[in-house]
Amino acid sequence: MSEELKYGIPRAICIGETKYTKEEREKHDRDFEKILKDYGVLNENETIKHEE
Repeated sequence: MSEELKYGIPRAICIGETKYTKEEREKHDRDFEKILKDYGVLNENETIKHEE
């Protein structure tokens, strides 16, 4: 076992924040939804949007 692992796995530290516009968030959602449909996680008639 390495010396570093004796002390445990180090935790990630967030050093910044990314701000997206509404259009960018919508594009990311569409792209992610397409990926999920390509891999068969979502059916063609399903969406990731939360409906209330």
